Amino acid sequence: MEITLEKKNDCEATLGAVATAEEVQVMRKKFLASYGQIARVDGFRPGKVPASVLLKRFGKEIEELLKEQIAEDARQKMFEENKELRVLSLSDMEVKEVEGGAYEAHSNLTLLPAFELPKYEGIEVTVESTEVSDEEVQEALQKYAESNATHEPVERPATVEDMVVLDFKTSVEGKPTAEYCGKQVGFMEGCEDFRLSLTDTFLPGLSAGLVGAAPGEHRDINDKLSDTFPIAELKGKEMQFACDVKQVLEKRVPEITIELIKDLVPGESMDEMREEVRKNMKASKEQINEGSKADQITDYLADKLDFSLPESLVESQTEEMLWRKRYAAMRAGNFNQEDSDSLRNEAREDAIRSLHVYFALQQIADKEKITVSDGELANEIFRMAKRDGESNLKTYIRKLKRENRIMGIRSTLVTSKVMDQLVKKAKVVPAAEQQGE
Repeated sequence: MEITLEKKNDCEATLGAVATAEEVQVMRKKFLASYGQIARVDGFRPGKVPASVLLKRFGKEIEELLKEQIAEDARQKMFEENKELRVLSLSDMEVKEVEGGAYEAHSNLTLLPAFELPKYEGIEVTVESTEVSDEEVQEALQKYAESNATHEPVERPATVEDMVVLDFKTSVEGKPTAEYCGKQVGFMEGCEDFRLSLTDTFLPGLSAGLVGAAPGEHRDINDKLSDTFPIAELKGKEMQFACDVKQVLEKRVPEITIELIKDLVPGESMDEMREEVRKNMKASKEQINEGSKADQITDYLADKLDFSLPESLVESQTEEMLWRKRYAAMRAGNFNQEDSDSLRNEAREDAIRSLHVYFALQQIADKEKITVSDGELANEIFRMAKRDGESNLKTYIRKLKRENRIMGIRSTLVTSKVMDQLVKKAKVVPAAEQQGE
């Protein structure tokens, strides 16, 4: 098979390949032989099915396998003949038959651009202390107790720590809210037996207006909604709440006892349980520190790197990051369409930083000869297949190959290994020492 590699610029190239008619015939015979061993065709004994019958029955499948094999061989030969080539991704390889029974294949490559690596061994990172004080243990136990709190009815006016049960109806500018909005808006129109914590910040004016209300009391409360309120028609509007308080519920936090926390941690005594909580909190702090080290190393590399990137790659990464930012903003209830341009600019900056770091990690892997074995790759693919509910591993691998995802999976594993190495070799400075300086 002959291949050609034509570079368009520092970041992009085109791979071309030609499989001669003779090479194609050898491949086709190999696939026919494989099918011949397993095919069950009426009127023929296993292993004795003529090639013409196999082609008629399984021609489509054999053609698909043939094209996959040509694409795989072309990629393999490209790397064998261009050992210095650093490829980030390949587009789906187009394979087609040409005159005389030969096949041609073409694929677009995104290349790792050339750049100077910054010093990456012994990057300075700061970490917080992992010691856990008695006060922190007590605070953790208190939070757990509060998560098991109950709310009991009381006959007194509500305080800010309480919860109230109420019926309410809403209006805007004198009209029922649904009429004002021109559509139904769910519980914002009103609700019966609504439980509201008076520390709730979604409708802060309503929460504050119910402090001091007693069971059986009616209150009319005005609340100006925020400019980022998730219902467009209500942004920045003043809403009127007609409220009938039915119950005041007092929060009652249980005492911290062995019985309360037995499902949280093991132990025969409170002292043993406290030590178990301390151990878990220390492990959590250590895990947070490890993540913080990786984040600081990522920021260090991003700040040191500045080189050109393929625009198509930047754009696709920007779209992915923009989607995440929009989703996060919508989840937080503060997405505003007017902020789309600034959000896109942020996403683009993040995409460029992310790609710079990714490329740097790949180059460090080359320099330090950090690789992923076939066994490690197979384990990761097996894990992915299990996660995706794929029971036929062979079919799943063929799907990954068709989608050109194998190289990306290997690259992700490599970058993870590189980051682990950088974290291990980092110069760790306790945050308290750095503040002391």
